Amino acid sequence: MTLRLWCRPGATFEPGRLKVLIAPPDRMASLLALPEIGSFHTLYLFHGYSEVLFRVPPIRSEHFETEVCERLDDMIAAVSRSYHTVLMVEWSPVLAAGLDAEERGRRMSRLVRALRRRAADGIVIAYAPAMDGALQHVSLEADQTVWLVPEPAPVRPTVAVAARAKGQRTLV
Repeated sequence: MTLRLWCRPGATFEPGRLKVLIAPPDRMASLLALPEIGSFHTLYLFHGYSEVLFRVPPIRSEHFETEVCERLDDMIAAVSRSYHTVLMVEWSPVLAAGLDAEERGRRMSRLVRALRRRAADGIVIAYAPAMDGALQHVSLEADQTVWLVPEPAPVRPTVAVAARAKGQRTLV
């Protein structure tokens, strides 16, 4: 059996590559609804309430497991001890909330290292409906980030901010 998952249109997931998927919850649900998910040893990690799992009919397989991670350290530990062929992480910004930038960077680096180790011999997908600052750490180290939603436009200053900046330049 070839170990490959397709999220059509747009993405193929294979062993040996850490991928970040930015997509609506329905797209991730369609990935979980693939028949192959029931035959691979799959672990789905999420925080609190999953935006995806309720959209999928119950997966009736002894090979499919879910785990709730209340803290970022819980997620790192779950990834590190995982033996599954497919590892899916539903990212929640709440996991990194309240951490200062330095601590968030350290913990996200630990998560990235754990995900990369798992990706060496399995399919690893970090999923979120939108990119945030903490997930950006994973995205920068991932083999690929797949956007199945439009990438947000760069933040542009408001007219008032631009006018103040222009006024400050003329005064200097």
